[in-house]
Amino acid sequence: MSKPAWTEKSTKILETASDLPRYNRWLISNFSPHFGKTILEIGSGTGALSAFFPKESFKTLTDIRPEFISILKLNFSDQVEFYDIEKDEVGGFKGQFDTIFSSNVFEHIERDQIALNKCFEILAPSGRLLLFVPACQEIFGSLDKDMGHYRRYTLDELKKKVEIAGFMVERIFYANLPGYFTWWARGHLISSKSNDSLFGKLFDSLITPLIYIEKFIKPPFGQSLVLVAKKK
Repeated sequence: MSKPAWTEKSTKILETASDLPRYNRWLISNFSPHFGKTILEIGSGTGALSAFFPKESFKTLTDIRPEFISILKLNFSDQVEFYDIEKDEVGGFKGQFDTIFSSNVFEHIERDQIALNKCFEILAPSGRLLLFVPACQEIFGSLDKDMGHYRRYTLDELKKKVEIAGFMVERIFYANLPGYFTWWARGHLISSKSNDSLFGKLFDSLITPLIYIEKFIKPPFGQSLVLVAKKK
């Protein structure tokens, strides 16, 4: 399978997603109780989510795009490294972290099972893997293509792959029910030339406050999957 291309459009979509403070705060809130003292972030991008990590934790931020590495180094005092979880060796990372966090990254990795296996190696005993990934292949559309996604995950698929890597899944659930419908509409009904920045800001202001209800009532499907898994 050839690798989906990362284009200028991909970067613009990422920049739009980075400018959604309410949504990003909600996203991190799904994982807040599970962050440890040493955090490795796989695919930090421009650091929109990194800014919400616990202040007292030691953080290592990584990415594979030089322009993002430059932005991270400019904006964060934390350790920043170029690291490809699919292709690079575990090396000095082995057993050095009690938390690995990654949001909307593993769908970009062709051999995601290899990446998950490496996450298991990197974590210290009883460490936790925190993943946020796109869900539901039936809503795969033009936005996914523009972002270079290989897949959107089902709950069973993600759970199985994480368990094959050696993890014990503690929590896994669908999240962002409204986003399921808006993502499908944007990917199938609305022109790719539409103003994604405007759509994003409207979602952040009007819809994000509503999805906090999912803290109490988990939806049967959603735009994304939240996973918390522990190294046995």
